[in-house]
Amino acid sequence: MEKINYLKKVYDSNGYVVVKNFVNLNKVKSIKHSLLDYIKKNHSLLKKKDAAIIKKNNTINSISNLKKWSYVRKMQNTKKIKNLAKIFLGKKIKNFGAELFAKPAKVGLPAPIHQDNHYWHLLDNKGITIWIALDESNKKNGAVFYYKKSHRAGLLKHKLSKVIGLSQELKNKKILKKFEKVTPNLEPGDALVHNCMIAHGSNKNLSKFSRTGLTMRFISLNSKFNIIKKKKYELDLSKFLKKN
Repeated sequence: MEKINYLKKVYDSNGYVVVKNFVNLNKVKSIKHSLLDYIKKNHSLLKKKDAAIIKKNNTINSISNLKKWSYVRKMQNTKKIKNLAKIFLGKKIKNFGAELFAKPAKVGLPAPIHQDNHYWHLLDNKGITIWIALDESNKKNGAVFYYKKSHRAGLLKHKLSKVIGLSQELKNKKILKKFEKVTPNLEPGDALVHNCMIAHGSNKNLSKFSRTGLTMRFISLNSKFNIIKKKKYELDLSKFLKKN
């Protein structure tokens, strides 16, 4: 109970929290093995909307839709994952998808600064991402950085980005000057949990080490969506994909 209270307190204050050793190393190896097998079998079938492919060497930078990967569906429904999500969202939760951020060595693409809820359109802002490190993650290989406490700033204006896989970015970054920028260092098996309203992003990976992260998203079971904004975003996304 003491650990749960600590995690919730840090998360509420900062907009994110690190959970050390959330997944043991044997499990990490198992996830990576299953993931590589999934990518090998589905690489040619992945749609442009669901995956960001690095043209330079035809490698995957990210996959935004992992519905067909049975392994991650099982993970989302494990008691351990659900119990972690419930700490931050309450007892009634709902799966809201999963993503892969492969960010391969030397060619990994950046993630422009954004808020997840600009993509999700939750009216109550009750959504989280559980980001599990499958490799070491640090500044050298393009770790996730956060603007601490920026989840309290409300939903900020975004604009179209030039990055495949993340079509939107914060329009006015000057507002971020009042927030501390932090980059958590993660070991394989560590997890990040962040609020869907916190501003965050990542830099290119120019190092010789990949920075693979698996994310699972959850929302409150009672959450409702801003349908008008959702439809507008989907229209903007469609236009973006046609141009890129």
